[in-house]
Amino acid sequence: MTGKGGVGKTTVAAGLALAAAQADGGAVLVEFGDGEAGKRALGHKPRNLSHVAIRPQQAVLSAAAPLFGSATLAKLALGNFAMRPLIQAAPAIRELAVLELARQVVAKHPGRRVVIDMPATGHSIAWLKVAQQGRELTGTGPIHDLCDRLLRELLQPGQASIVVVTLPERLVLNETLSLCRALENEIGLDVDRLVVNRVPTMPPAAALIDARRLAERDDAIGAAAGKLSDLLTVRASVWSQVVDSLQQGVGPGANGLTLLPQAPADPTASTVAEWLRHNGAA
Repeated sequence: MTGKGGVGKTTVAAGLALAAAQADGGAVLVEFGDGEAGKRALGHKPRNLSHVAIRPQQAVLSAAAPLFGSATLAKLALGNFAMRPLIQAAPAIRELAVLELARQVVAKHPGRRVVIDMPATGHSIAWLKVAQQGRELTGTGPIHDLCDRLLRELLQPGQASIVVVTLPERLVLNETLSLCRALENEIGLDVDRLVVNRVPTMPPAAALIDARRLAERDDAIGAAAGKLSDLLTVRASVWSQVVDSLQQGVGPGANGLTLLPQAPADPTASTVAEWLRHNGAA
């Protein structure tokens, strides 16, 4: 799951993981960092929903242990004064390591839905490309084998599905549609579902009709109804434009478009899970 920062990606990821746990008997939510964002989003999670936090700074050592034969040898090799600056200067090494730990989580939970909360938009493309680039650049050896394993077991079409979260704001929406095209053209993975968060509710047709009728009155009620009519007209127009843009911009490989409603307060993972199930997206 990916998307631009601030669109509610982690909350939607937590909601999707919770819905999967309720439907399939178990699920795993994976996030990168200290794990606090996912923990807050999940709240009191059920016992059949696991939460795994992968710390990028520790991932290199953990992922390298199989390559060196043991964690001790990996620590000695990577802790060498000559190796530390190289690792810090090569983001691809950290990205491969983090992806490998995510793959290990998937392997440890066969049959369970694993929801991976990826970094924000631009960085996620680089993360998903690094395994393919690494396999092409290294013809053989342990790094080649690592990249090949990531592609086969984690990033293979049909093995992984991409969910993108966005907001209905035009600028964010346009950037998201560009991300969807990049995922298809550069990574070879279609967007399985596009989730638009915080979508204003479409005003009922009867409300607009009544507001326009009351606006014909030549009094304070008529003046207020006229302002309400203008507001409802703009809201309906914006809602229709957003939906039309999304339906035209989602690639042919996408299976669904899910609109989550705007709420007066930040929704919980349980609320998002209910919305996703209601929309057939869980």
